[in-house]
Amino acid sequence: MLKKSYTVLAMSTLLLASQACQNDLEKIVNTNQPSVDVLSSEVAIVQLAKGGIYQNGFANLYSSVDDGLGGNFLANGYGMHEAMGDVIYIPWGNFNFKYADNPTSITLEDGKVVNMPIGTTQPNELRTRNSRGYGASNTMLLEWTYMYFLNNATNVILDKVGTTTFTGDADTKRKTLQAWSYWWKGYAYSRIGSLYAAGIVTDKPNETNSKFLTNVQMVAEGNKNFDKAAEILKGLKIGGAYTDVMSLLIPGFVQSGKGVVPSPEAWIRSINTYKARNLVANKRVKDMTAADWQSVSDLTKAGIQSGDPVFLMKTYSDNNKSAIDKDYGWVGAYSATDGGQTFYISERLIQDFRTGDKRLAQNFDLLESPEVNRRGRGLGFGTRWQLLDGGAGLANVNTYVHLADYGKDDIYLAGSYEENQLLQAEALIRSGKISDGVKLIDAVRTYQGAGMAPLSATLTADKAAEEIRSERRIALFLRGLAFYDARRMGVIDDVSKGGGRKNAVVVVPASFAKSGKIEFQTKATINYNYLSYFDVPGNEIEFNEPSAGSAPIKLD
Repeated sequence: MLKKSYTVLAMSTLLLASQACQNDLEKIVNTNQPSVDVLSSEVAIVQLAKGGIYQNGFANLYSSVDDGLGGNFLANGYGMHEAMGDVIYIPWGNFNFKYADNPTSITLEDGKVVNMPIGTTQPNELRTRNSRGYGASNTMLLEWTYMYFLNNATNVILDKVGTTTFTGDADTKRKTLQAWSYWWKGYAYSRIGSLYAAGIVTDKPNETNSKFLTNVQMVAEGNKNFDKAAEILKGLKIGGAYTDVMSLLIPGFVQSGKGVVPSPEAWIRSINTYKARNLVANKRVKDMTAADWQSVSDLTKAGIQSGDPVFLMKTYSDNNKSAIDKDYGWVGAYSATDGGQTFYISERLIQDFRTGDKRLAQNFDLLESPEVNRRGRGLGFGTRWQLLDGGAGLANVNTYVHLADYGKDDIYLAGSYEENQLLQAEALIRSGKISDGVKLIDAVRTYQGAGMAPLSATLTADKAAEEIRSERRIALFLRGLAFYDARRMGVIDDVSKGGGRKNAVVVVPASFAKSGKIEFQTKATINYNYLSYFDVPGNEIEFNEPSAGSAPIKLD
């Protein structure tokens, strides 16, 4: 498809057969699309390598996942992760988000148990709707669609780059495109393995297979592709043909601040940070071994540094040239909508701020009147708070969104300095080096202008771990990591299995409160009881039945 200024290849693959039956897909010919054969030219393959990533993987709104909310992966996909991690909430029926982030029950301070009023449990409601018949409202289809479109774009690039004619330093240009493709292929497989019970490794353009691999195998495949990218990057250097190609691959409006072209060394550091994320995100804290934490420590010591460019999206003042909508193109925009939110700020995020944290005063303010049990869909869908566009004016304090200042927000596609430091801090704390770990938490708070006193070097292990939990929710807000953390820390588990959140702040409607008035209770217990990993989308299985020896397509 041709969208805005990018040339993007149509991906007619069975993996995305939710839009039509297989035979229909095989007949599709888009006359607005260039033939793959034109990729023998340098200009064409570079344009494909740009649009295939930024449009296919993040910015497009595909018909199969267009459920009337608008947006793209950075709005809806990231929004889903942040909502299931309970830093925001989404009460709407689009994508059936109203079930995806709806706890099974909430126990109030007087012991009254209030069950999900619009269904039974999140696993049951999402699985009931995991079929092609539910179309774009199938929550489980969303990320699968984007990541396999992204993966197929990398397949096309890798398939054609060997026969493309380049000017000048052809070897460096070819290797730069290969590193680019392996990096994003690693990213796609990592995200599939980090959300779904199983996935498919497919490395040829517009082809698939019926051999489903476990989520662990998918993450390993992601790491394997990261390693391929890193090996190529070791032989490249900043400047010359490398910088020439990267300057064309990264949209010009992204290339400011942290979005400029990374050196090969900085790129490798981004790979290391992502590999550390892969390990931590996909293993419960209780199951992490000393060797695991050592691996995290080693990776993050070689991970993103404070001055490194990283992989970002940004908005641009001209919508015809911006990859995403300049006003409503990402989760931050949906969370700070002027005149009424689309996504809402969770009370549980606000309660994680420590006294005196300037980031709270800078970024949040009270609503004129509280949101209470929006549309009667659950007590989790209530808040007193709103996210401020542009902040409250405090100097040198991290501000989450600047909607009117196009291009100022760093919309993270992968890792960040703060994530790397907090991963390293956690590895130290979980390994018994508490004083060293809390210093890194302090460093992140200083980096974001929190204005807080240093943590005590004599914190207990449990208290230090709690500081990590809360700081990750605050420092990494809107970066799509909240669900991974809630899962690995056991928060999403049923309370009968030690999960849930105690002493949670909940807005209680008058009809449930003893006082007969709206209450803001601080000692409620939330029983999330969410799926740890999504099932493979039914849209996929309908056309691609798993072959013998495949991994289970759902987990208990």
